[in-house]
Amino acid sequence: MKYSHLIWKNILRNKRRSLLAILSLIVSLFLIITLATIVTEFTRGTDESNPLRLATRHSVSLTFPLPTAHKQKIAAVSGVKRAMAMSWFGGIYQDEKNFFANFAVDADLLREVITEMKMSDDEWRAFEQDRQGAIVGQKLVLLYGFQKGQRITLKSPIYNTDMEFIIRGVYTGGDEKTLYFHHDYLNEHELLPDWAKDKIGMLSILAASAEDVPRIAQAVDSIFLNTDAPTKTETEREFALSFQTMMGGVKQFMYGIIAAITFSLLLVMANSMAMSVRERVREVGTLKALGFQRGAIVWLFVGESLLLAGLGASLGVGLAATVFRSFDLSLYIPNFYSFIPAAETLIVAFALAVVVGLLSVSYSAYRVSGLTIAEALRSTE
Repeated sequence: MKYSHLIWKNILRNKRRSLLAILSLIVSLFLIITLATIVTEFTRGTDESNPLRLATRHSVSLTFPLPTAHKQKIAAVSGVKRAMAMSWFGGIYQDEKNFFANFAVDADLLREVITEMKMSDDEWRAFEQDRQGAIVGQKLVLLYGFQKGQRITLKSPIYNTDMEFIIRGVYTGGDEKTLYFHHDYLNEHELLPDWAKDKIGMLSILAASAEDVPRIAQAVDSIFLNTDAPTKTETEREFALSFQTMMGGVKQFMYGIIAAITFSLLLVMANSMAMSVRERVREVGTLKALGFQRGAIVWLFVGESLLLAGLGASLGVGLAATVFRSFDLSLYIPNFYSFIPAAETLIVAFALAVVVGLLSVSYSAYRVSGLTIAEALRSTE
């Protein structure tokens, strides 16, 4: 760049102001990236859903169980490859703060239905052959130090009972903060309340092909339409979206905060650059007297602002990427699979900083560069 040395000198002229401008960019971008990543995690369940999986639940609400007999009828529907029972246990480990997802499932079908879960063949066999066995995700191991062969007890406020499990495997992939155990073990538990006997929370269906998915949903619901337990069958993506709607306006609220942070950042940068331009009005007159054209003078101010924005953006984006890749915050945030900013988020954040840098100086640079030599040299600003 022809005037890069001069631009750099102008930035260093007031080191405190330049440092504060860069720090404001770093903090603002870090917050923006954090909020944008939260919004991304809200939609991860829909983005990563399996198009061949469907979820069948009671048509009224998830809180209403389905008869176990539904499973055999659904499994017989044409196009259904597997139909696996799933019941939310809601168990608490040791203390109420130690809450994580735990489901009773058909252990012999889990591997085929939730294909993203990875575990060794020996661990799968040990889990399937032990009715008291359970498997946990890798993140639960990091959080609570679970080990294979360890006995743990979960207390469920839903079923009002305690159950002991033996950890038979540790899986990776999918939601790694979930524990799965045998549905038969739950159903045969001596303290299980009568209302839960021979009942399941929902069914996860694996279709043979994508073409079968809409037909299966229609066929299943038509079977139980006039029964005491009518069903609602939808794709896994639609099921995940139904949970997102429960969040109400949270995403819009997050976007509002991001917009407010961006506007505040623009005001800070505009004020900083306006002060920098105002202090150099007489210098503009001198530059014009030396033969500098208006475009060159504008570029000096714009280049200064863009360089500040670029430095702040690089540090802010780099800090966010480093922090969130070094510390897995998803371990401590329920329902989040991960907490790593997407590449698109980092790129947009960097571009946003550049745009803010450009907008913050445009008016001041245009106004001052348009002064005549005499007007600039007479300036008292």
